[in-house]
Amino acid sequence: MSKSLSIAAASIVGCLIFGAEAKAQNCSADPVYFSGDLAEVEGPMTVKAGKGCFFNLNGIPGAVTETVISQKPRTGRAEIDGLKPYYVAKPGYQGPDEFAYTFIGTGRYGGPMRVTIKRKITVVP
Repeated sequence: MSKSLSIAAASIVGCLIFGAEAKAQNCSADPVYFSGDLAEVEGPMTVKAGKGCFFNLNGIPGAVTETVISQKPRTGRAEIDGLKPYYVAKPGYQGPDEFAYTFIGTGRYGGPMRVTIKRKITVVP
């Protein structure tokens, strides 16, 4: 199975990345918007202690070949499953945390793509 994942972009300037668990009770994350193949953005997220969120690749124009944790969280745990990043809050912890993940690949027009999303997290009981 190829690690490269191509996602066709609609003819839009801004793109969205949602928390896949955003509708679940354990996690909520606002979508983040960016334009272009080289971007750094941030967005808030709320997670219950001991629970977590996966993030999908919806709206990424081009081909993602790698996803990396570009900033490790202070108290929780962040990892990559395939190309999808996820975050799990430390059980029993309550308070702020943050981490960042970066999608790396080829943009829709063949140039380099590097999109970094920083999540400012509030961990709740």
